Amino acid sequence: MQMNTKISLDNQKFYKVLFTIALPIIVQNFLSSSLNMVDNLMIGNLGEESIAAVGQANQLFFLFTLMSFGLNSGGAIFFSQYHGSEDYKNLKKYLGMTMVIGGIIALFFTFIALVIPEKIMSLYSQDPKVLSESVNYLRIVGFSYLLSNLSFTMIFALRSTTQAFVPMISSIIGLGTNTFLNYCLINGAFGFPRLEVRGAALATLIARIIEFGILFYIVFVKKNILNASLKELLSFRKPNISKYLIVAAPVLLNETFWSLGILVYNYSYAKLGVSAFAAIQIQNTITQLFYVFSFGICNAAAIITGNLIGKGDIETLKIYARKIIRLTFFIGLGTSVLILIARNPILSLYKLEESTRETTSNLLSLITIMVPIRFLNVLFVVGLFRGGGDTRYSLFAETASLWFVGVPMVSIAALYFRLPVEYVLLCSFAEEIVKLIICYPRYRSHKWIRRIV
Repeated sequence: MQMNTKISLDNQKFYKVLFTIALPIIVQNFLSSSLNMVDNLMIGNLGEESIAAVGQANQLFFLFTLMSFGLNSGGAIFFSQYHGSEDYKNLKKYLGMTMVIGGIIALFFTFIALVIPEKIMSLYSQDPKVLSESVNYLRIVGFSYLLSNLSFTMIFALRSTTQAFVPMISSIIGLGTNTFLNYCLINGAFGFPRLEVRGAALATLIARIIEFGILFYIVFVKKNILNASLKELLSFRKPNISKYLIVAAPVLLNETFWSLGILVYNYSYAKLGVSAFAAIQIQNTITQLFYVFSFGICNAAAIITGNLIGKGDIETLKIYARKIIRLTFFIGLGTSVLILIARNPILSLYKLEESTRETTSNLLSLITIMVPIRFLNVLFVVGLFRGGGDTRYSLFAETASLWFVGVPMVSIAALYFRLPVEYVLLCSFAEEIVKLIICYPRYRSHKWIRRIV
């Protein structure tokens, strides 16, 4: 009886720790995905060319976001382990360093968006309307990149110090503003000018300014454990940078190579035609709505892993890792069922040609095959391995499976054989299968558990 009581209490503690961090992230990602879908619907009412234009323009932001995500994921390893060891002086050094390096990357992407957007967008489409609207979108939204990166860093630092509730609130306000302004500026409602695609870009820019303002106020104006002076943020020295790059550079390379691979995927899909590319974009928007459970659990796993390594409690980490893996797999199965049930009711909200609607429905049905495996892969790479400081193996697993398996198969299927988009999507699944084969033995070895602070 005492053993059963201990197990029950251990389970209660585990789920309390996990969901205290995961639930705000799940809510934040769910709202983000829901409102992105609403935005997609509003843009969709302008026609398939507008969906394709915004989808193409967002490929640059997608690449920037993933590089920023990689950089800040590397920073979060230090944030969470320093938080676990209660060393906030060094935490603030790495917070400042992450902001500075991320700011340099953001300015590079801002230059591309504002100065040479035509050259980038012409790689995706030569359709005059699609090209013109994607360029108009980029030249407005490009001003938000620097603020977006600073917001990312504050969000990762807040989550790593178990303050996930704060980013959730800032995200709710920012996304709500984005959706309201989208409705007003795309359609010309409530006396606002009808700006269509440019209105969507302007709404995004304003919303990101508001979200940044809220996060900056909470972190640097109010009393917070992350609050630091400019001197503290810039107190890092060359040894700190070297240490940071050893851990963070593989994460940044990981996200960069992965995002470039996804850009190749999207380039291949785009060459199948506007209808096929629109179907892929809609499928991505809808599936992101259901992936929020995985993202929440994986982010929580990374934070818990870093905190426990910082405390030196490795045995508890091993127990928690097993529990999180089982939970993630069952969440993946449940998510597949939800996608199958909801796909057609959600698609009925879109204004699409019947052939595009049918194609998108087929893509959503196919994606359910891989959801449980994809969730496990994200958990291994992003949650456990990165959280444990094993960033080089994460880089190997992600890059090898994508560039040696996924990209060649998708490119050949789309560009050489010109297969229907459904078959091209099926080819991309080989990447996930290979990735799981690479990751599972590493998890079993426990070599991913590394103290870096």
